[in-house]
Amino acid sequence: EGSSVARVIVAGGGCTKPMRPENSVPFGNWNNNKKKGEQDTANVTLPIRELDLFLSELCASGIPVDYIPGLHDPTNANWPQKPLHPCLLPNAECFVNMLSRSPNPYEAKIGGRTFFGSDGLNIADLRRFVAKKVTKGDQDEVDDEGNAVEPTVEMKALSSLETLESALRFNHVAPTGPDSLPTFPFKEHDPFVSEKTPHVFFTGNCDEFETKLSENEGKQTRLICVPSFAETGQAVLLNLKTMDCIVIEFGGVPKGVAQDVDEKKMEE
Repeated sequence: EGSSVARVIVAGGGCTKPMRPENSVPFGNWNNNKKKGEQDTANVTLPIRELDLFLSELCASGIPVDYIPGLHDPTNANWPQKPLHPCLLPNAECFVNMLSRSPNPYEAKIGGRTFFGSDGLNIADLRRFVAKKVTKGDQDEVDDEGNAVEPTVEMKALSSLETLESALRFNHVAPTGPDSLPTFPFKEHDPFVSEKTPHVFFTGNCDEFETKLSENEGKQTRLICVPSFAETGQAVLLNLKTMDCIVIEFGGVPKGVAQDVDEKKMEE
């Protein structure tokens, strides 16, 4: 029931990549007429205007909302990403104390539980550099001539859930920064180091829903891979008392309209 929902966390992906106006140049096409320029501006700002209306509808339902910026949101590209400016969300900002414009990565305490997570770009980037060994064959296997056949060892890419668990064990949210994940340089303190084990560690914009209870440093953490809502129409519901979570699907949501956070798009 909606009355039992304590908070809604939007883990990035609220804005798609803006469409570049036709026949444009890096600093604007000064040959365009005024009407054409206004239309191009409207197309560029459409994602953030739609996001503002969506968040205002959530806030109007009486449920507090935490919004985490993502890859294509109008904020700084380097991690940690700053919260969206309030002037970008004029309708949602009308609901006092209902909308929390959060940074990326995200940390909060809800219902006595510590939450830590991100929009998923850090986990997608980490997956490019980690793998696990998979042994194929049996040590007792022999060929037709009775000779022993040694098992073969192959490298297999980790799933999003396995990569998320690796980041938890590393106690670091962005282990690939600044080499492949853009991060600000810090001289004395690394803000991405997790000093305490959270109760919930999540990542957004995944291909599918995955979850498990992981034990780290003697404490249990609920790992959650939140699927992309634009691609799947799914959201994750977490019970703060039992730490059990389920995936719920909304009908009538158009699928396949979002930008995937894959290797090719991250290099653009």
